[in-house]
Amino acid sequence: MSELEQAKRKDKKVYITDIAISKVPFVKYKGFDDSKNEIMRNLAMDLLLVSKDENDSNEVAFTCDLSRENPLDEVGVAFGSEHEIDILSDTLSNHLIVSEKPVAVVVLHNHPSTQTFSLQDIHFFLQYTKIAVMVVVSNQGKIHYLMRDDNYNLEDAFELFKECIHELEPGSSPKDLYLSALSFLAKCSEVGLYYS
Repeated sequence: MSELEQAKRKDKKVYITDIAISKVPFVKYKGFDDSKNEIMRNLAMDLLLVSKDENDSNEVAFTCDLSRENPLDEVGVAFGSEHEIDILSDTLSNHLIVSEKPVAVVVLHNHPSTQTFSLQDIHFFLQYTKIAVMVVVSNQGKIHYLMRDDNYNLEDAFELFKECIHELEPGSSPKDLYLSALSFLAKCSEVGLYYS
């Protein structure tokens, strides 16, 4: 199946190809200089390679401290399934995200589908305020990211999250869950979040 045909199946698993890895774009992250942007690109490419070679194109998460001199020296890696991942299951990732030490934590993970952030991703990002930037890399190399602006308001962000999920019920369809996530992402700038 060609990548074009796979792209039409947005909620279906897309297997990572070497072409997709090579096409990971150089993204100019808000507030990052070119050297940090290049580190982010390398992390995204490495993430897809690890997912492809070691996890059957399923979810993998990388966590690192971007404030380190060389953030690539120490990267936490967690392995998940096609539809979920427990980022905190990795000891280093857990330490970086929940420790008291102030660090600029970056979390990248891939989505085997071509979708952007899930409700679980958004909730995780809101819950762990030490995460400076959270990135989703689709298995085709498309990048989405969330970061907090200077006017970020945690309480307002959780209120918006509650608003976006209030009509969901236990057993809601994956489509309804995804539409709720898209609703949050469309409005998140109102609470001081930057989404790209």
